[in-house]
Amino acid sequence: MKLYNSLTKQIQDFKPIKKLGEVTLYTCGPTVYDHIHLGNLRTYIFEDVLRRALKLNGYQVRHVMNFTDIDDKTISRSQQQYPKEQPSLALNKLTKKYEAIFLEDAKKVGIDFSATIFVRATENIEPIMQLIKQISNKYIADDGVYFDLTKYKDYGVLVNIDNSHQHHRINNDEYDKDHVADFALWKVKSGNEPSWSLDIDGQIIEGRPGWHIECSAMATNYLGQPLDIHTGGVDLKFPHHENEIAQSMAANGKKLANYFLHAEHLLVDGKKMSKSQKNFYTIEDITNKGIHPMAFRLLALQAHYRSQLNFTWISLKAAQEFLQNLYAWSDLQFQTTGDAKLDVPGFKKQVLKAISNDLGTSEAISIVGQLVTNSEKAGIDQSSLKKVVNYIDAILELGLSKRLDIGSGQKALITKREEARQNGDFVTSDAIRDELKAQGIGLKDNSYGATWYRII
Repeated sequence: MKLYNSLTKQIQDFKPIKKLGEVTLYTCGPTVYDHIHLGNLRTYIFEDVLRRALKLNGYQVRHVMNFTDIDDKTISRSQQQYPKEQPSLALNKLTKKYEAIFLEDAKKVGIDFSATIFVRATENIEPIMQLIKQISNKYIADDGVYFDLTKYKDYGVLVNIDNSHQHHRINNDEYDKDHVADFALWKVKSGNEPSWSLDIDGQIIEGRPGWHIECSAMATNYLGQPLDIHTGGVDLKFPHHENEIAQSMAANGKKLANYFLHAEHLLVDGKKMSKSQKNFYTIEDITNKGIHPMAFRLLALQAHYRSQLNFTWISLKAAQEFLQNLYAWSDLQFQTTGDAKLDVPGFKKQVLKAISNDLGTSEAISIVGQLVTNSEKAGIDQSSLKKVVNYIDAILELGLSKRLDIGSGQKALITKREEARQNGDFVTSDAIRDELKAQGIGLKDNSYGATWYRII
């Protein structure tokens, strides 16, 4: 298996810490203060494919993902939405609400979190404080505890940076900055916000964690150090992941992870989809336009995760049409259509080879599309079709294997319609077609009879 490593800036053979068995994977999860947008979902879809690819290559994956449940944004939004609540209760209400919404959105686009360990900063304050204490090049300022970059010489392993302006501090949690600065490990309590007591050599500092320290502490606490793989969106390279690497190395003298993988931006009109740009769309936005959520997953998979993808409604509708064709094809597993055998072992080998080459989802989708085109020219053996459908979902998860058979009454209508069509009674035939369409069942007339499919 080969993966592009942001640390080395090249595609490498993946060599886990343990030759056999478990791979440790940490992913930066959402900041749970609002609905996530499709750009966020693209990153989580890429990470879902990564987990599936590792599994199909014989690895067990121990996956930890955080919810950022305390930072500037979550505190501010919780106080806006629940002004009469105590700070901690308001924060908990807000973050739990958007955690649930996120998980529901993720489920709609086929992301499997069933084996994922979710962690939250508010539930890991002790490991965070312990990590801060281990960092020697920290200093205490009037507004918090900071990481001193002048005493850390290896900064900049992920990106090329200018170190000439690091003699100032950044106290906020925003990460869309392009300059280097000392960053907050611990922030002094400000106003009416949740806080904890950090003891630094007998000096008690009432406050909360800085954003960057949270992931380092939770990743190493749950998975050890170094990790096999750390992932996130490309916008997290700097300063978030760069800061994670620096503070973890400073605390423990070990690299944080052997491999860093980053997903590229989803663009709208050539600009990054983001809340700050106010150019973002959510799952609700696309379903309101009659688009199946899985169409967005398919759209994301049609581009390589390291390539920018420009979002348009035209491209999403094209993905929906492609998805409908795939669904119609997969529905054939419930129908007797012929004896043509699919090359199941050959197909699996082709798809796994594509996915194992730095998650080549676009090539894998192309292979699937070609198989559909070729197999629709003749009747398909149901057994081999079912195996292929199950494999596609094991690695790409397009919801093909979760399609259900239609009812006996609907099958009887299809038989009745076919009899009418053979007898030239096209009035009855058309009426039955319309009746089935109203029930969400479409029909295709072939040389070997009519086949049905569920309309999405």
